[in-house]
Amino acid sequence: MDNLKDLMKKVKVRENIQHIVPKSDKSVNLKSLKKELEEKMNEKLKIYGFIGMEVYDLAQEKKIDFPQIKNYIEKMDEINQSIDNLEKQIKEQEARNVGKNVCTCGFKLKSQDRFCPNCGEMVQRDEIICICGKELEKDSKFCRACGKSVEEILKIQEENRRPPMKECICGAMIPAGQFMCLECGRKAE
Repeated sequence: MDNLKDLMKKVKVRENIQHIVPKSDKSVNLKSLKKELEEKMNEKLKIYGFIGMEVYDLAQEKKIDFPQIKNYIEKMDEINQSIDNLEKQIKEQEARNVGKNVCTCGFKLKSQDRFCPNCGEMVQRDEIICICGKELEKDSKFCRACGKSVEEILKIQEENRRPPMKECICGAMIPAGQFMCLECGRKAE
């Protein structure tokens, strides 16, 4: 039971949780109450996530042993193994499709397709489309229409593809919208 108390001390829970106390029926808007309820439920889910990650990490390090959660820990290990296998299969499939005119969904593409007619995904081509819209040849160094360098064009396009990231205190990069660092478990600020 001491392990559980230590765990609860590690999990930082906001102590100043505000409760909804309506002054009168007229001053309270149903929509705002529902929104506040949804925010509180999301906050609760985040805290469950932090607790779960902390318990899982402690169980992996053999620092705690709760028979009640043993099945959940085993299921999480199975899911992690499945994730690793899927990532490996994706890399293998991508390697097989390099240089072929095949979408990631497996659909055979035509040379003029900019989007897959099967799944709608944007087709990644060897040729470069400039920011101004002109198609550039593979060996071009600059766009003939606007003069931008291919290096600059590729850099801008790569930045637009990546989700915005924040750096955690531990140094790991956290995608925008993610509420916690998957490396150290800290709350993303």
